[in-house]
Amino acid sequence: MVYKAAMALISCVIAVGCSSNQQIINKIQLVQTAGYDKVGDRSLCSVILTSYIEKGKASSQLLLTESDSSFDMIPRLNTKTSKTIQYGQMGMVLFSKTYAEMGIGPVISGFCRDPKIASKVQMGVTDKEASKMMEVANKAQESLYLMRMVEQNVQTGNLPKMNFKYLLFNYYGEGRDIFLPYFNVERGSVKIDGLALFKQDKFVTKVSIREAFLLKLLTESSRNGNLLMPMKTDNENSTIHDYVLMKSIASKANYHYNTSASEPIVEIGLRVRVLIKDTPSWLHLNTKEQRDAFERQLGSYLEKEAQDFIALCQSKQVDPIGLGDFVRSRTRTWNEKDFYAIYPKLRTQVTVHLSIEQSGVGEL
Repeated sequence: MVYKAAMALISCVIAVGCSSNQQIINKIQLVQTAGYDKVGDRSLCSVILTSYIEKGKASSQLLLTESDSSFDMIPRLNTKTSKTIQYGQMGMVLFSKTYAEMGIGPVISGFCRDPKIASKVQMGVTDKEASKMMEVANKAQESLYLMRMVEQNVQTGNLPKMNFKYLLFNYYGEGRDIFLPYFNVERGSVKIDGLALFKQDKFVTKVSIREAFLLKLLTESSRNGNLLMPMKTDNENSTIHDYVLMKSIASKANYHYNTSASEPIVEIGLRVRVLIKDTPSWLHLNTKEQRDAFERQLGSYLEKEAQDFIALCQSKQVDPIGLGDFVRSRTRTWNEKDFYAIYPKLRTQVTVHLSIEQSGVGEL
């Protein structure tokens, strides 16, 4: 009897709690995507808000406000709505390229001090105004559309691991720089077009989605990612190129700092297992010799691509790979300023050991 009474009381508490939450959710609007633009010396903040009309139904709207600082975004937005704005479920923050070039450090440090900001928040850069990009994204009627695009491309595509937790590690850690997904619009649809690379908190350059895959290989054990490799036909006089698409199914990077050479060199060994499908009709992989030769060809191509990517980062004085952090871990008297003075001329050597797990015809 006591047990039944207790269960009844618990049920009542749960019911009251659900009713109370339902009333609260009807009185608030949730910020789920936010954007930052520069308009002269002022900041333009835009948000996609979600309002819950009834159980199972929600609507979203785009709201904008202008300020001298990004810090009072929420108070200013609150003056434009009849419902209280909450941002504890925010999943995406988008910066225009112009804003990112001036520095996103104040936003990062502000979010870092705010307990309402979750570590899973994604950040990105767009070549357009952030408000215009969000306008396009809002047509999907999914308030977290951009965040889910990033997460999907991390899990199954070319993007390396990223969220606010990783960003803070790269931003505050010595010997490494942050990178964020780069968005643009293609034929009316939002597209992830590569990565935005930063020096400290300022946007420096954009790299392609191909190079995002190379960064993924160089910084983590990757199970996904694709790279299209051009191949000349067997006719030496032909200028036509066929292509082979390789899909990574497993990879591992090993780093070694060799100081015994005449000049110190960072040696990077990549072990990559790939799937190859839809090969050109003239390419034959029937024998072990043919397969081994093709693996060496793919490996050499990947080595050159990775080496070129590292050289690009060095020329732009950005370090998304974290080579500075790696050398710091192997050097007793490491100094960040001194290291990046010689960083553009730092010697690196990439060696790829590639194995083909499957080849044939089909979809990747």
